[in-house]
Amino acid sequence: MKLLASALSVLFVAIAAASSIIPSVGAAETQITITTDELNAKVVATPTSPGYNVEGTSVFTNLVNANNDGQLFLIRNGVFVYEKPSPEPVKAGFLLWCSDLSFTGIQNNSSSSSSPGYAGRCVLMWLGNTFADLLAAGAQVVSVSASTEDFTSTRGISAVFVEQLNVIEGQMHKNTDDVVFRCWDDGRPSMPFIGWEGHDEGDLSPNAATSALSTVGEFIWTSVEDVAKLLNTTADEFTPDTFKDVYADVWIKEHEQEAAENNPNPEAEEAIIEQVKNETNSNNGGTGGADDSTGGDGTDNLDGNAGTVDLDANNGGTATDEGDPSDTTGRKLASATTRFVSASLRIFGI
Repeated sequence: MKLLASALSVLFVAIAAASSIIPSVGAAETQITITTDELNAKVVATPTSPGYNVEGTSVFTNLVNANNDGQLFLIRNGVFVYEKPSPEPVKAGFLLWCSDLSFTGIQNNSSSSSSPGYAGRCVLMWLGNTFADLLAAGAQVVSVSASTEDFTSTRGISAVFVEQLNVIEGQMHKNTDDVVFRCWDDGRPSMPFIGWEGHDEGDLSPNAATSALSTVGEFIWTSVEDVAKLLNTTADEFTPDTFKDVYADVWIKEHEQEAAENNPNPEAEEAIIEQVKNETNSNNGGTGGADDSTGGDGTDNLDGNAGTVDLDANNGGTATDEGDPSDTTGRKLASATTRFVSASLRIFGI
C-alpha cells in the first residue's frame, strides 16, 4: 500500500542523506564545538529562480505528485525535548499517510487568485520504540494503542505556496491534542519542520504537567511505486478510497478513547462519535467516494471548474464519504509493511 511505500522509500532516503537532521542531534550524542564556517559550508550558495529550489528543480514537485496521486506519504524523523528537567531529548520516527486532499490554485484556466495549496487528513503509525520513549520523557500520548503495526491516531494537514518566500509552507496538527508542526517544502525529497505543544490547562492526563514540548526534524517524501518494488507487491494496495476506511476507523476509536479517559464532559463528544458511526454505516455500499465527489482521483480542485468546489465563490462544500470501517484489508497490509519498516528503522538506529 502507499503507506508502506512511503515508509520504506523514506527510510532509504534518510539513510542516504548526509545532511539528515536526525543523525546530527539527540540524547546519545556528545556536545561538540563548531564554527560558523562549518555551518556556512552546509548552505548551498546557488541563487534560485522563482518556483525553483537550489537544486534547480520545481518547488511544486511534491504538491503535483500529491494532487495526481490523490494522497501523499511522509516519514517524520525528529528530536523531541520535553519540559521536565531530567529527561534527555528523544529521537522519534512516525509514518504518515495523508489523503482526502482538497487543492486550490492549480488550474491554468481558473478564475481564482488563490496560491497553489492543499488541505487534507492523515493517519499516523509509530515506528520503532517511539511510543515508549516519548511516554518515558513525559509525553501525554492520546493514541488508540502503542502498536507499531497499525494506524493509531489522526492528523490534519495543510500547505500553501508563499511566493515571496519561494516555498510551500505547511502545518500538521493532531486532532485530539494541541501539538502542531510547521514545515517548508521546496520540492526536494525532504523538508525541515519545527513543532511544539503547550500546557493544557485542566488536562486530565497523568502526564499533563510534563507534556509541553519542542521538536525539530524533517519530513521525508516517498512514493508508492518505490515501496511496492521493495516489498515485491503492487502499488494499488494504498488508495484514496482505502484511506477513507482506515481514517474513519481510527478517528472513531481515537475519539472514543478520548471521551472515556480525557474528557470530563464526554456527552457531546460521544454524540458526535455516534453521528459519525451512523454516517459511516449509511455510506457503506453507496455510490459516493472519490470518483463521485472529486472527479475520480480522490482530490478536490478548489478553483471553480466543473465537478469541483469553488473556494472563492463559496459554492457548496467538499463531498466526503468515510467508507466502511469494518473493511480491514488496508489495515492488514499496513500492519505487514510497518513491521518490516519498523525493524529496518531499528537496525539503522532511526
